[in-house]
Amino acid sequence: MEEKSIKGVIFDLDGTLIDSYEAIYLSFQFAYQNMGLQPLPFDEVKRVVGYGLRNTFRDLLGEERVPEALRLFRQKYEDLYRQNTSLLPGAREVSKALHERGIKLAVATNKLGRFSREIFQHFGMDKLFAVIVGDEDVSHNKPHPEMLLYAIEKMGLPNEEVIFVGDSLIDIQTGKNAGVRVFVVPTGVARREELEKAQPAVIMDRLTDLLKYL
Repeated sequence: MEEKSIKGVIFDLDGTLIDSYEAIYLSFQFAYQNMGLQPLPFDEVKRVVGYGLRNTFRDLLGEERVPEALRLFRQKYEDLYRQNTSLLPGAREVSKALHERGIKLAVATNKLGRFSREIFQHFGMDKLFAVIVGDEDVSHNKPHPEMLLYAIEKMGLPNEEVIFVGDSLIDIQTGKNAGVRVFVVPTGVARREELEKAQPAVIMDRLTDLLKYL
């Protein structure tokens, strides 16, 4: 691997750069309670999210209840996500260091694109990224490659000069579908052994290890 050839980095968001599971859980609770349903435990919520809320609610509740669940979830999430979202260790440091080295940065996430961009504005980091693409910004969510290909186009780089950094099996599959190398960090739901079996290009111990490769 010629690490010095990397000129662009696309990051996943939840579990890679931020921890917003508390905000997601509280919003799930609100939606379920207002729909007369028994709320899911915290660990179950963490397990089922990742493919985008519309897909998650479709799988859990059926197509006909998706609009109501989305409306209630987003209503609550809008109120509380800023105070219930935190940067993961190394997220600001790594993003700033790579930006200062002239490496183009992007985010590709199955979180709603609008919320994703507002999170970076909240933390004063939005100017570090060339593009932040999320749910409803493109036609298909991860693991479909559209988000990555869209970000790569906006970055103006060839695929071979870009890596995707994530924390999940979805991220590994997305990178492979898009034809880019995937670096993973075990800071999300997936265990290290699960990530190893999916064969990413690199498994890091922590996000700051990325600075050693670029």
